[in-house]
Amino acid sequence: MNPELKKGDRITLLYMRDESSMFPGDSGTVTSVDVVFGDKQYGVHWDSGSKLALLADTDAWKLEKKQIKEDEVERMNVLFQNIDVFKFFKMGFLYKYLLLVKKASIVNMFGAGDYLWMGSERIKHEFKYRDIHNEEAFDAMVDMSDRAQAEMINGVIDYLESEGIEETMDNINKYLKRFATKIVQNYMFIG
Repeated sequence: MNPELKKGDRITLLYMRDESSMFPGDSGTVTSVDVVFGDKQYGVHWDSGSKLALLADTDAWKLEKKQIKEDEVERMNVLFQNIDVFKFFKMGFLYKYLLLVKKASIVNMFGAGDYLWMGSERIKHEFKYRDIHNEEAFDAMVDMSDRAQAEMINGVIDYLESEGIEETMDNINKYLKRFATKIVQNYMFIG
């Protein structure tokens, strides 16, 4: 999911944030590749006639292939079960962060969800006296951890507001853990 694209690639949309006119399964052709404020943006001429761009940080797509393999169907099912993470969270950034968690080799990826919301101070404290196998990846992960924490909290607050759920600390903490699990599931099945 979300492979690098080049002009002329055919893609299938899986999710486009805040666009009610675009649907999962819509297809189109990439017309341009740009970097806007540090994030990749792909110009697309959609078969429906739309020219909405894909944003690498918030949207989801896949390259069109002639035949979908059985394991891709399973991956897509997990993705669709957890599609709300694309609506409320900047998945491009969080995937990059989880990749650093994996490279740092500090935890089995099944337990990586907590590192999405822990923040740098807690992570540094937890690993103060432990051996780190890949210190370069660990340091890069720690540098990104406060932004990951902020992205998680903001996404949960957006979700709570959209559902009319009171924004208490208990609810924020409960949904942080729930969404962290969904994000890690998507990462493991798709990443």
